[in-house]
Amino acid sequence: MRGGFVLAACALALIGPGAGGARAAMQRPTVFVAPFDLFDTAADQRPAIVADQHLWLRDAAARIRADLDRAGPARAIGTGETLARMKRIDADYDHPSTCASCLVAAARQAGAGFLFVGTLHRVSDLIVYMKAYLLDVRSGQELMARTFEVKSDDQLMLDRAADRMAAAVETHLKR
Repeated sequence: MRGGFVLAACALALIGPGAGGARAAMQRPTVFVAPFDLFDTAADQRPAIVADQHLWLRDAAARIRADLDRAGPARAIGTGETLARMKRIDADYDHPSTCASCLVAAARQAGAGFLFVGTLHRVSDLIVYMKAYLLDVRSGQELMARTFEVKSDDQLMLDRAADRMAAAVETHLKR
């Protein structure tokens, strides 16, 4: 009987007012991964190439969200919620990255503590730069600015760059 009492007391201690602090300490930081922007200075603008670029933009953000969600130190706001928050912004600007305060507001509304903004810069058929920064939503402080050079404009290489970018975000959030 005494063992049951001890278990009940432990359960009550977890449910009690101090439990919120313990749960908060265990929560992973939440990142709002904004849709990627494209800056294309390559000469090849064939419709199939442009269509591939739009897939890269969507896939890069989705890949980073998935990477962050794999039991790492951070968690990403889901794609559906992100796109819902972006609808208001998309109607007013060429691309949301032109309005950092709009992105910060969207991240806050989604309950995120951090904002990730990325850009793909396609220089040529063989060189693409993946650039991004990570911002603390509360303080406005930039925590990370990274650029990775991708030596091919194919999906595999862009996936690898997205994986490296997600790892860089996690490294900065562990600090």
